[in-house]
Amino acid sequence: MELQHKITSVIALIVVTALLFYCGTLEIRTIQPEETQAWYSRSETIYFWYDDETLSDYINKAAVSFGEQNNVHVLPMLITADNYLEMINEASVEDNQLPDAYLIGHESLEMAYMAGLAANIDDPERMCSKDNFPEAAIDAVTYDGKKVGYPLSYDVCALVYNEDYLHDWANQKALAILKGEGEPFVDGEYFEEIDAETLEGSEGEASESTEETAENSDSVESEAVANYDDLPEEEQQTLLAAKTEEVYEGAIPETLNELLIIADSYSAPAGVDGVMSWDVSDILYNFWIVGDVMNMGGVNGDNKDDLEFNNTGTVNALKRYEYLHHFFNVDSSLASYDKVIQDFIDGKMIFTIASVDAVEKLKAAQADGTLTHAYGFAPIPEVDEDVKSRSMSMTEVVVVNGYSEKKAIANSFARYLTCEFAPELYARTGKAACNIHANEGYEWLSVFDKEYSDSVPLPKMIELENFWMELEAFFARIWNGEDVEEQLQKLEDTVNLFFTR
Repeated sequence: MELQHKITSVIALIVVTALLFYCGTLEIRTIQPEETQAWYSRSETIYFWYDDETLSDYINKAAVSFGEQNNVHVLPMLITADNYLEMINEASVEDNQLPDAYLIGHESLEMAYMAGLAANIDDPERMCSKDNFPEAAIDAVTYDGKKVGYPLSYDVCALVYNEDYLHDWANQKALAILKGEGEPFVDGEYFEEIDAETLEGSEGEASESTEETAENSDSVESEAVANYDDLPEEEQQTLLAAKTEEVYEGAIPETLNELLIIADSYSAPAGVDGVMSWDVSDILYNFWIVGDVMNMGGVNGDNKDDLEFNNTGTVNALKRYEYLHHFFNVDSSLASYDKVIQDFIDGKMIFTIASVDAVEKLKAAQADGTLTHAYGFAPIPEVDEDVKSRSMSMTEVVVVNGYSEKKAIANSFARYLTCEFAPELYARTGKAACNIHANEGYEWLSVFDKEYSDSVPLPKMIELENFWMELEAFFARIWNGEDVEEQLQKLEDTVNLFFTR
């Protein structure tokens, strides 16, 4: 009996040590006998699968914390494979250490649910509600009117601007105002021809725009200071500083038209390659221009009867997108995301479009001295005064496996990952939490939170599993000058083909 007791103790110690190493709790400390016995005597074990290595620290720490609080074992397993969901299905059907809960992109929820791999969440406390998550997150985890997961993290894009250059532009405009030189800083309309071609009543709108431009020009001239050039230099500098700050307060562009006014009027210093560039080959950084006018399956992205791609609003928005190519002349083959971010760090542009990861990238560049200018993040400018921009969002969801025999514990861990432990997410991973209470205190994340709250999720429909690839190819053709109406019709035909196969 004594030998058996020793063997049992040794086995327990080996198991505890292995688990602590696997879960990343590598703090140097002495394992107390009572801790070994407490771990060994835990009543249940659940497995949690995930496929993103950057989440390892977060998930492992959460597993240890949750396990201690609930007297259970949570064993995280990093599974990096192209057939991730297929592996989950095989393990579940064969009952081979199946994941009781797992992480998955929201766009795969229909496939998971139809395969029995996603159970309706058990949420009597209504944790997965607007009290804790924005509407976009709730939409992302909703399928067929039911919540089938808990939203963990999101990605979305926002506008990034060089604060020094923008302040310099405000200074140039302020000087023009004080001298009565309105052009080229007056509010012109860059999309008059597009609107005239695609919108009814465009003649009246165009004339109103022309009148508005004239009024703005008169307004700029009326703010001029008489004999500004004859004033003492000190008085000029005082007036210029005050006017510059006034202009700068409204300098961050709220519409595409305002963005183009800045681009068209700024006399940039040497070293600036262009006013704006972004990765035009990635749908995440392009979709915002049609997000408000293109319908991809309703708010939850799961309604096959609620698809609309080819309409006047989409045509109008895409022609604006096409116009941006001619204006900024961004080469899609050269403007990769990493290069664009590096160019922004190097001070080669005023604006770019970036995802959440840019917050830490720019902070690190500032810390090591490679980024020397001030910068900021802002919402994506609206398409125009009537059509808002809506970014595409990607949401990572924690799902309870429908095959699990331990759904209650798995559900509790899923809720713990996305609610109680969520304030740890950004600090440990650099990923933005969907939970509205988790990102407080982190500079600039509020901008991305705002963009995410009104974003458009990728559709969940199985037929549109690779639809984002079709969209990327579609946007590339538009960017390279293909006819908008013709390409929209081809996209619509492709989508119809997906559903008839």
